[in-house]
Amino acid sequence: MEYRKNKIHFIIITLLIITVIVRFYYSVNDRTRFILSDYVGQNVILQGNIIDEPVKRDFSQIFILHIDCIESICDMQDNINARITADRYMEYRYGDNVKVSGKLIMPFNFKSNGGRTFDYINYLAKDDIYYEIRKSNIEIISHDNENWISSRLFYFKSKFLYNLESVLGEPHSALAGGLVVGDKSSLGKELLDDFRRSGLIHIVVLSGYNITIIASSIRRILSFLPRNISIILGLISIILFGMLVGGGATVVRSCIMASIALFAEFIRRDYDVMRALFLAAILMLIHNPSILLHDPSFQLSFLATLGLIILASPIENRISFITERLGIRSLIASTLATQIFISPFILYIMGQISIIGIVVNIIVLPFIPITMLFISITGFLGFISYFLSQLTSFISYILLSYELFIVQYFARLPFASIEVPKFSIWIVVGFYVFYFAIFMKLPSIISQLIFSKKSSI
Repeated sequence: MEYRKNKIHFIIITLLIITVIVRFYYSVNDRTRFILSDYVGQNVILQGNIIDEPVKRDFSQIFILHIDCIESICDMQDNINARITADRYMEYRYGDNVKVSGKLIMPFNFKSNGGRTFDYINYLAKDDIYYEIRKSNIEIISHDNENWISSRLFYFKSKFLYNLESVLGEPHSALAGGLVVGDKSSLGKELLDDFRRSGLIHIVVLSGYNITIIASSIRRILSFLPRNISIILGLISIILFGMLVGGGATVVRSCIMASIALFAEFIRRDYDVMRALFLAAILMLIHNPSILLHDPSFQLSFLATLGLIILASPIENRISFITERLGIRSLIASTLATQIFISPFILYIMGQISIIGIVVNIIVLPFIPITMLFISITGFLGFISYFLSQLTSFISYILLSYELFIVQYFARLPFASIEVPKFSIWIVVGFYVFYFAIFMKLPSIISQLIFSKKSSI
């Protein structure tokens, strides 16, 4: 009882802190997006640094420019960024100082599935991106003007991806890059849609599942070292990996939780995954409060993890008739827990959800750890010898071919996913109030209410 009270108090205090932070943020930060409004619609010349890794599309590439100067005016006092669309085949990289000319525009919201409106303006604004140039002419002034560590990590990542591409080819190398370092530049819209329809998109955007595998692998690799040294090196490795893959909301949340687990081990304290989740959320919201309302990646990652914590164990207890060999029972329980918990929110924001995702996850996810292992070996061997990387690429290719076949086969089924029209946010709120009430007030009867023999779930 005391434990449950502590948990309730912790969650209430957390929500209060989040509310205060978000309200304060919006009270002081609204003016920034209008600072360059006099230039909107005009051809301008911007100068600044590329502050993120460029993302390549089918016929273009996109990068974020931190604006230092506009039309030779270089007294910018605010943190203002622009989203630049450039030619795919030019070579731009993180840290380049560039001069960009083109028509300055402000982002606008657009319609998505089922009459929904995607709040694209605030989605970009959460990263201080208030302007765009979609057709640009670019001149590189200098290189390596941003964080030296990030520059080296991004360079290593590009060489690693090149090693994979040289021995695997497309689309296998694109999937390999997505699995290990979260790169989805070369997957293409059609293949990405297949992953969404089959319910496996999370494996190519580096979800918490991938991060967990990587964090566990790092700990095993370092296990031969003295305890404290292996923990410290593990913590440094996780931080560097988060920087390497770009630090999206899902990656940051997973890396913070992994770091908390390592710190708890270092000071010999028990690790409470629920408290770690909320602490990770608090730290992320302190850094950037607007992700609470405007970052679907943060929202879905938080809900999926919370669903695992609340529902996975009760589900696993109810399906004890399924073998635990190869971790099948826990995999099914985890998949069901996340699907049940995030489905209302996914339907609300996207209007589409995979109804075969549970099946596809069950037959694909057991192969993901070994696939990531051989992909990593193949990519690292490429730094030593092309011939050596070819030896392991054969196994990587077979595993990736299997996963691509499953995804494309199930995505083509006419009933692979369903779409629903737009509905009220209050329906979603009602679902989570119900979940919350069960977890906080009636934890001992979760299985009777949700997973009884008479349940339709």
